[in-house]
Amino acid sequence: MLFMTSETEDKKSMLRKFYFEDPFMDFAFLHILTLHGFKGSEISEIYSAASKINENELDTWRVAWKKLAEKVEEIALTAEKRGHSVTAQEAYLRAVTYYRYSSYALRFADPRFRSTIEKSRTLFQSFAKLSDPPIEIIEIPYEGKTLPGYFMRPDASGLKRPTIIIGDNASEELYYWIGPPAVDRGYNALLVDLPGMGLNSFNGINYRPDTEVPIKAVIDYLFSRNDVDTSRIAVYGGGETGGYIMTRASAYENRIRACIVDPLVSDMESVASHSGGFGPLSIDQTGPDSIGSNIADCVLMQNGINPKRPLESLKLMKVDISMINCPVLGLNDSGDNSELLRQANEAIENISNSATTHMVFTAEEANFYRQLDNFSLKHRVMFDWLDEVFDHQG
Repeated sequence: MLFMTSETEDKKSMLRKFYFEDPFMDFAFLHILTLHGFKGSEISEIYSAASKINENELDTWRVAWKKLAEKVEEIALTAEKRGHSVTAQEAYLRAVTYYRYSSYALRFADPRFRSTIEKSRTLFQSFAKLSDPPIEIIEIPYEGKTLPGYFMRPDASGLKRPTIIIGDNASEELYYWIGPPAVDRGYNALLVDLPGMGLNSFNGINYRPDTEVPIKAVIDYLFSRNDVDTSRIAVYGGGETGGYIMTRASAYENRIRACIVDPLVSDMESVASHSGGFGPLSIDQTGPDSIGSNIADCVLMQNGINPKRPLESLKLMKVDISMINCPVLGLNDSGDNSELLRQANEAIENISNSATTHMVFTAEEANFYRQLDNFSLKHRVMFDWLDEVFDHQG
């Protein structure tokens, strides 16, 4: 979920501090806390690691989470050897979280970044194999290469089910944003590393503004399966980049029958110019090695955002809203800047499908970026709307 923080969001974060003074560190800490609801973290472990972090020494962040990850990984390995599959499964998932967050203190060019993400991926695959039913580890053909991902389903019955796609970050992170809530409601969920996401840039698969091209490959894959109701395929995009990816794809790919975007973005250049924080998306993910003096810079560079170098490529990141025919659910935070709200309002008014809906969460409902502090509300709004659009009962 790539994002560009605004000054408004920084102020909100400071109003409700969870642990750290640094707004981005505190945001990351909240994210780790949130994963507890999906057994992706444990509260006592989180606070123990946080107590060992010195906000003025960046590497203490990496060391604290890495040590915890190694400890929990050993619990998983031992439990699996002894036949305690549930214990192993839960520990693998927590280790994935802690390894992933240890990487937040590493620059993209640091070799430890890639190896840490690879470790996180390996452990998630161990978690996937122990799930019931097992989460399928998949590869989607794309321009002579493959996009890695996971396919989740409620059971092994083979029934054709509505399916939701997400692809705006590494798949192991995306698990939490739609995986369990989709499966619990009788949906399949496809988690995929789209170009530029996860480790794809290491393999020469870089981000591209015409996002309908990789999404077409993903939908082609779904059409090849026997357990997908191809008349009910939905997409979800979170964060400004994810919102753009799926808004754009929905304008060109008619096999998308419902689109959920949080937020809806039709013009990334304009969004970037109104951002009070970290600036525009880098298309090729090759920023200078010198950037990375704090957690925020490191994460932005990992996700292809260069906070010190605007790119002409942003001019290509636009959507003709009149081309969207499927119903759209646009979500916004209470603290979204005026440009995000303007684009969402304008688009919702001009999308012809009558099921199109716009929801702006209040600060009382969810006070953090993309409803991170109220996932149950987020998922209820998303999937209740989708149930009605698809006439689905989970």
